[in-house]
Amino acid sequence: MKVPPARADRFCAAPEAGIRLVLIYGSNEGLVRARAEACVRAVAEDPNDPFRVTTLDPALLRDEPGRLADEAAGLSLIGGRRAVRLRGATEAVVPAVRSCLALPSTESLVIAEAGPLTPRSGLRRLCEQEASLAAIACYDESAKGAAALIEALCAKRNITVAPETAAWLAERLGSDRRQIESGVEKLAVYLGDAEAEGGVLTIEAAEACVGDAAEASADAVARLALSGNREGLDRAMSRALYGGVQPITILRAAARRLARLHLAAGAVEGGASQGEAMGGLRPPVYARERTAFAQEMTRWPSARAARALGLLTRAERDCKVSGGTPEAICWQTLLRVARAAQRRDA
Repeated sequence: MKVPPARADRFCAAPEAGIRLVLIYGSNEGLVRARAEACVRAVAEDPNDPFRVTTLDPALLRDEPGRLADEAAGLSLIGGRRAVRLRGATEAVVPAVRSCLALPSTESLVIAEAGPLTPRSGLRRLCEQEASLAAIACYDESAKGAAALIEALCAKRNITVAPETAAWLAERLGSDRRQIESGVEKLAVYLGDAEAEGGVLTIEAAEACVGDAAEASADAVARLALSGNREGLDRAMSRALYGGVQPITILRAAARRLARLHLAAGAVEGGASQGEAMGGLRPPVYARERTAFAQEMTRWPSARAARALGLLTRAERDCKVSGGTPEAICWQTLLRVARAAQRRDA
């Protein structure tokens, strides 16, 4: 059964009766983890209860594919349903999943977590087609979705945040839910005991909290690449990778900013002024960024921006499937982008 995105969170909070296994997959690792934990809580209440929650390594199932069925059929010693968590699932676990289907019934819910899976994936197809299995995709948040998530997370902590501030944070915290949750938690600590007293998150407070990390962030690397600053790009890229920023996160930050430049350049080429083009973006270009963004617009007419977007998309694909080193692929791609930014007449 394929669970549509609009129902995914509700489904994880209360999995339907008769479902034996839930496959949660996608590029948004933080969202995969959050939804898997919601499924575990729905079944076993406490994710750390050793009597009702079991975690299996997919490598174990290669030699013992029947182990998953054994765990799925097992009873809790203290009563209640059990959760069997399978992290890092790959195509190799398909025989183990089929062994679960061969059981007349199961007492446990199996929660399988996986990375991106193509429509041709045997594991994904099996879970989408079988009525007693469920498949839930977890894609990266859109800019609008990331801002809405930030507002929701702040509201849970009794923190008031303006939409403009949430949009600013969404650009810098990226599209992965784990990064967003970590960033909001950091902001809550910065503001103090917001849960008890409440707090207001202003743009100034957000900048003060994440400003030190901005130079090493994916967003900062993207800005330097698109402005053609190769020397600064080398330093920022080194700091970002050393700080644990993933190459794909950097490539997506560059793609997001380049997509905004592409839209703005297209508006100017259609007759709009630079100010109108920047104001028409969502979120709009903030006053403090207008000068830098306008300079980048002169370097990236729409046709060149479209070609560079294709380059970034191919680089992300190569990071996932080519077998090359993602750091090297990302670095070389952004150097090509920076060189293109320097050649205004190219």
